[in-house]
Amino acid sequence: MGGLILGALGLAILWGRGHFWWGLLAFFPAHAALLWAGLVPACQWLGRVVTSFRVSDGERFVWLTIDDGPEPGETEAVLDLLRAHRARATFFVIGQKAARHPHLIRRILAEGHLLGNHTQSHPEKWFWTLPGKRVARELDECTGTLLQITGSTPEIFRSPVGMKPPSLTPLLNTRGLTLVGWTVRGFDGVSQPLGRVLQRLKTGARPGAILLLHEGRGHAPALLAEFLPWLDQEGYQCIIPEPTRWLPADGIPAVGC
Repeated sequence: MGGLILGALGLAILWGRGHFWWGLLAFFPAHAALLWAGLVPACQWLGRVVTSFRVSDGERFVWLTIDDGPEPGETEAVLDLLRAHRARATFFVIGQKAARHPHLIRRILAEGHLLGNHTQSHPEKWFWTLPGKRVARELDECTGTLLQITGSTPEIFRSPVGMKPPSLTPLLNTRGLTLVGWTVRGFDGVSQPLGRVLQRLKTGARPGAILLLHEGRGHAPALLAEFLPWLDQEGYQCIIPEPTRWLPADGIPAVGC
């Protein structure tokens, strides 16, 4: 789908050289489609995004993901809460923060959690506009940082705010990275009352859901101190699903895409 959008843009430009107004009519819808594909986190037009995972009958599994760490003071408290509730999580970490706090990265792994690449500098406002070379640098520097700390490289990636520049999917594919989105988020990355964040997460939780939370805002421990007991009460278990379970929005297994 991404190739079709880019092809339409190219045809619109070429055609527009000799037919200006018709070229504009063709250009703007194609440009709007490209913009939509890049800014809507779950949109699959520029490449598949994992937005849920497969569960069997009776399984009440969810995938808890935590972005933007590590964050001293928060990460330790989050890990303590996860251990108390026997919950496993995936931490999509920022490379620059990981380099400053390698002991937190090592603790995350030592306690059975998973690390994901969340770019080196987290350019959240303009990631979708970045040229391919800059996107590649963000990916590679974060992977290199985690390799230096842990001795291994991540296999999953999450874009800042879910944005997808056109170059992203080919770059991920050549690096063996899978793009992971989410099923539901509480919008705790912006200023929101915790009660409202919790309500969104509870409403969206279901077996096979990917749940998105954030560190770095000071409220992750308080949020999880309420959310994890609720998940326990509802019979949910926080797991890290095998790649064979991962599903994009179209329901076709995401492995190898």
